[in-house]
Amino acid sequence: MESQWNDDSFRIIDPVTDSNCYGFLRNEKCLIIDPNDYSQLKPLLQNRNIHSPLVLLTHEHCDHISALNALRKDFDPLVVASCACGEGMKSMKENMSRMMEMFLYYKSGETRFVPYEPFICQPADVLFSEEISLPFGDSRVWMKSLPGHTHGSSVISWNGMLFVGDYLLPGEKVLTRLPGGSDEEYEACARSWLQNIPDGTWICPGHGERFQMSAEVRQFHDL
Repeated sequence: MESQWNDDSFRIIDPVTDSNCYGFLRNEKCLIIDPNDYSQLKPLLQNRNIHSPLVLLTHEHCDHISALNALRKDFDPLVVASCACGEGMKSMKENMSRMMEMFLYYKSGETRFVPYEPFICQPADVLFSEEISLPFGDSRVWMKSLPGHTHGSSVISWNGMLFVGDYLLPGEKVLTRLPGGSDEEYEACARSWLQNIPDGTWICPGHGERFQMSAEVRQFHDL
């Protein structure tokens, strides 16, 4: 699979986990959301001579941070995440990398086994408890902590798009039974917030294609 820039943006689909990594270029600055497959990400950054990208994390699960260690080594990024995400990244249990081999095996219907090396990451450079606003290009990018899928889950809003991590995945209900997940936190924090996303908002999920918020989406996700 070969990823490439589409004008000033890209999306990388990890071939093992199908997770999405999003990238944007504005005024010679680069924004990366959920860095995944480094074999695809590295040449994209090299081709545009990018240094010190702004990296935002929707949550701590390994399929959304798998390129982070290599990215830190080669490109000196500024990494931003919720405090709980920063803690979860340091644990092979909480970041799910210790169980990813078996998770993918059972998800494939016990037909495909792919080796997956467990790992940990250092905490983010910038941590926040509730929400944070950061400059990028000619505007600002906003992050809000929204625990439920994991303790460290957040949503990211920028340029009319909402990056939701593993909330609102096309064709999949919200999972709260994976490491860090909590039904109580989802009901108390995330569910009511997701209910109030305006119709027509472009949703960029952690897996699958982007779509617009609608009554049908709310109905499917019990919002």
